[in-house]
Amino acid sequence: MARGKLGPTSLCLLAGAWLCILLASGDVRAQNSPTFTWAVPPFAPAFITDQDELTGYAADTQNWFAQRLPHYHHEILQVPLARLLAEMKSGDGELRCSATLIPTPERREYITFAKTILLHLPISVVIRVEDQDLFAPYLDDAGHVELSRLVSDQHLTTAIRIGRAYGTQVDKQLMAHRNDVHVMQVADDTKFLRMLELHRIDWTLYFPSEAEFYRRDQTPELKIKALPIAGSTTLLEATIGCANTPAGRKAIAEINRIIDDHPSMPWTDFYAEWLSPQDRDWFKAARDQFINPNQFEARLQYHHRPEK
Repeated sequence: MARGKLGPTSLCLLAGAWLCILLASGDVRAQNSPTFTWAVPPFAPAFITDQDELTGYAADTQNWFAQRLPHYHHEILQVPLARLLAEMKSGDGELRCSATLIPTPERREYITFAKTILLHLPISVVIRVEDQDLFAPYLDDAGHVELSRLVSDQHLTTAIRIGRAYGTQVDKQLMAHRNDVHVMQVADDTKFLRMLELHRIDWTLYFPSEAEFYRRDQTPELKIKALPIAGSTTLLEATIGCANTPAGRKAIAEINRIIDDHPSMPWTDFYAEWLSPQDRDWFKAARDQFINPNQFEARLQYHHRPEK
């Protein structure tokens, strides 16, 4: 779909039923309200844009917050992440925000961020359930994969995407074996589960939500399991960020008040729905620990148990 602002009809189809009702009502107040532009980068399953309606866990989260900001006129803009960041950095244009940004020191110079909204399980080793006993020797006592030992086993073939950064610790362990015969370097990682199903590879690397998205879409009969990587089990945090302008700071202050009013983070259930049942248990335990860090001790332990 071409980049650009969407008209009322297209916006209605993409954004969902609640916004369709708002647009169809011809609400004069909405027309005279300040515009809140949600910039949507192509990143499934956070945003799934290959249907008539914009779906995905970030889209649902975005709608949840937009419903609680009724004094704005909400618009959706599909734009690559690099272009979005450049436009935010320039400080030009209307109020522009994104629901999936990871705060960094450099970004904080020109983006104002809300408190943490999105919680993600980290990059994991994805395998066929039928092979789980084959990977047991590479698990530590907590059930986490010791990636350096796994990737050095030339009898187990994997595939990684050319140019993708999997995180500092994971990239460091992959580096020594990137040119090995058993480590396939592929330009497109959307087909890795198909390769697993065809036994062309034995394991790969995905975010658990990515793996479940591709499984549902391409290989619904394939049973997979995501194994946490030792040293890389911390939840990833992302949030809504707006250009650091007076309007952006005002919007983020309003969003923070909404967050404070909902300490149980109910919108994170949208993300949980994109996980397998076992990964959902892992995520909910980790979310509990994030919300109540003083009430939980070792809730991130991953139990290696056979599938029924």
